[in-house]
Amino acid sequence: MTVEAKNTDLPNRDNESHTGKVENIDTAGLDKIIEKISPLAEVGRFDNIVDLLSLISDNIEFLDEAMLEKLSKTGEDLLALSWTTGNAIRMANANTEKLQEPPRLFQLIRAINDPEVRRALHFIIEFMRIIGRQMKTVD
Repeated sequence: MTVEAKNTDLPNRDNESHTGKVENIDTAGLDKIIEKISPLAEVGRFDNIVDLLSLISDNIEFLDEAMLEKLSKTGEDLLALSWTTGNAIRMANANTEKLQEPPRLFQLIRAINDPEVRRALHFIIEFMRIIGRQMKTVD
């Protein structure tokens, strides 16, 4: 597939006349682009790409300083959460690997007296309560 690009408004440094029209253009690059795009256009997938670009463009227009700050804060919160969770998992795994044998039932029950264990259990129970409440409102 070839494209003739005579007398178009595309600028060309070599063949530009005083009227701004282009006499001849090397269309090898344009041919490659058309070759790549034509299968997408034939099956209608190119329309999806154009729609996606429109969606991105529309959303960029809505980004203001406040939105960028919110997105930045959310990103920082997610990073902190993943770091804290990963760190806790690594530490718990290291402490568990040090054990010669698993703790007995009464040792586990005694561990509940530890304020840090109670705080963590309270967190888990609160988390489960909130998830349950959200599940109830979804139904």
